[in-house]
Amino acid sequence: MLLDASALAIVAALGIVAAVVGGMGGFGTGIILTAALAPFIGVKAVIPVLAVAGAIINGGRFWFYRHSLQRPTLAVVVACALPFLVLGTWIYSVLDARAVGTVLGVVVILSVPLRRALNRRRIALGQTGLAVGSSVFGLASGLASGVGVIMISLLLGTGMTGPAVLATDAMVSIALDLCKAALFQRFALLDEQTIVTGVVIGISTIPGSAIAGWLVNRMHAHLHVLFMEGLILAGGASLLWNSWR
Repeated sequence: MLLDASALAIVAALGIVAAVVGGMGGFGTGIILTAALAPFIGVKAVIPVLAVAGAIINGGRFWFYRHSLQRPTLAVVVACALPFLVLGTWIYSVLDARAVGTVLGVVVILSVPLRRALNRRRIALGQTGLAVGSSVFGLASGLASGVGVIMISLLLGTGMTGPAVLATDAMVSIALDLCKAALFQRFALLDEQTIVTGVVIGISTIPGSAIAGWLVNRMHAHLHVLFMEGLILAGGASLLWNSWR
């Protein structure tokens, strides 16, 4: 595998924490795992690994909220996001490692003020706004990990709340992660080692998704906390440092 046993154990343990965070708020898992994996496997390999792991991570999250899935919204988002995901993934495949790390670091850091700005402007989105936003999300998903804040903000903007947001976002992520994995394999960025590493990391997060599901069903869960934002900013800074050192 890309990681030795000790490194994989560290990342797997962090993956449980990341899954709790992401399972409660709908985003954050990819950001934390991106920052954790980059020093071990390099920034260029992070997104392919997380494409595989993400399908499992979001599968676990979806299971706990599956009864709240909003199918019409899911259909619009996936139909609009997938074509732009293909474009974003192709752009990612031709960038060098330093450029990839810079893009990832900047996206991760900017996700904090972006979330705050979108949270302040609670504008109800119609079908057109959701379609346009989903296209932007698809392009961003092909280029970087940890952009789930965009989709969560879009779903909240349609008036959805709570488990409905988490269930729909999880299924969108599964569809896009599977497509990304297929595209990365087509672009020779996904091999057997990458797949196995992603599967191990993904499976390790399932307990975290279970914990998050238990918590969400018992409290009003908002992931708008200073601790989470601190992790995001530290992770983005770590990505930039590892890219340019």
